[in-house]
Amino acid sequence: MTAPALVPQTYAELRAAVERTMVQGQRAIEQAKVRTYHETGRLIREHVLLFKERADYGTKTIAKLAADVKVDRSVLHRCVRFFECFPIVATWPQLSWAHFRELIPVADAKERRALATEANRNAWPVARLAERIRETAPVEPIEVVTSGNREPADLLVPQRGTPGLHRVVEKSMGLSVDLGFKHYWRLTPDQAKRLTTGDIVRIANDDSLRLAEGATKAGLFTYAAELIRVVDGDTLVVALEISPGVFLEQTLRLRGLDCPEMSTPAGRAAKRFVDALFARTTAVVIHTTKPDKYDRYLAEVFLRVTGDTSPVPATPEIFLNNALLENGHAVRYDGEGQKD
Repeated sequence: MTAPALVPQTYAELRAAVERTMVQGQRAIEQAKVRTYHETGRLIREHVLLFKERADYGTKTIAKLAADVKVDRSVLHRCVRFFECFPIVATWPQLSWAHFRELIPVADAKERRALATEANRNAWPVARLAERIRETAPVEPIEVVTSGNREPADLLVPQRGTPGLHRVVEKSMGLSVDLGFKHYWRLTPDQAKRLTTGDIVRIANDDSLRLAEGATKAGLFTYAAELIRVVDGDTLVVALEISPGVFLEQTLRLRGLDCPEMSTPAGRAAKRFVDALFARTTAVVIHTTKPDKYDRYLAEVFLRVTGDTSPVPATPEIFLNNALLENGHAVRYDGEGQKD
């Protein structure tokens, strides 16, 4: 006979039980996502190997598969790279799919495994892992080749911050963490005793807060993201990870530029250019600023890309805003009706 489920007798017991249940549920979801993407990568990779004498078979197969199962090609490419980089994924049970997304572009296999082991052992949040990767395996912006007949582009100065940093602010409900996009996380009484307005913190996977030593305001409002769709050359719909495991869907306008309308051949070419870059993308980092006159947040988008085949090469980071400008798909624009 099954024992009856215990009923929390106090609010404290209820809160603890709900938090425990939600954490367990989120962990189960993340583990299922890891298994799903890993197995998807294995299936595609092993199938493509059967036809390895056909150089373009893998690319064509992934394109057809993406259309048939209605999954973005970049997701399928990433699944294949995931399996190739981590054939036995059970070695790192504490890591989520977001962790592995950060690790896949690390070119050196030994360094990649060492970072995975360290993150798994220390239960690092994704933002800490991303910062560690940047410290130990920095990536350089790639040089985009432009036409010799084109005037040099007037480029933007990137304002890339660090994903996972948030500032403590005073709100009507008390001290809160500003997650961005008018979303706030109210501090518990214990947290409010330890922190003060202006402190910059990281949110751990267990929802604890840690001071981010040495962090500045320049690192704020920067998020790991997943692409949902490319609307046009300068507008994206993305899911931003505003705290560990919590994603917010937003329509973002690329800062400082303007692409032609989609009704024109040039506008469609700009969209194809962005689609092609995202097809090679393994990780997306987005820095956001104030909304434009249409209430869309302005964004700077950084893409870590690699080729379609393995082994995974050294992965540069592309500043999408400037890539559009350098390749003649956009002009500088300040968003207020004046070209700058």
